[in-house]
Amino acid sequence: MRGLDRSGRVVLSVAAVLAALTTVAWRQSSARGTMKALTDLERQIELARDEREDLARKLMVMEGRNWILEEAERRLRLRSPREAELQFLPGVGP
Repeated sequence: MRGLDRSGRVVLSVAAVLAALTTVAWRQSSARGTMKALTDLERQIELARDEREDLARKLMVMEGRNWILEEAERRLRLRSPREAELQFLPGVGP
């Protein structure tokens, strides 16, 4: 009977060690997956920030007078008036 108790403890100990090793392996693989997801997310955030900065620069250019005048001339065939074409109305002021 004593031999069965000892072999039972050995089997139980081996099973406990295997369970612990399995748990450690699972946690490590889970951590690797989480780290990969985190790295991918950080990369996406960086790309989004770069795109946002690029769009902000483009917006600043498009809000500029030079760009507006060029586009108005190109798309609508508008131009700035020459000095001879300007007429100031009397009695109108700030």
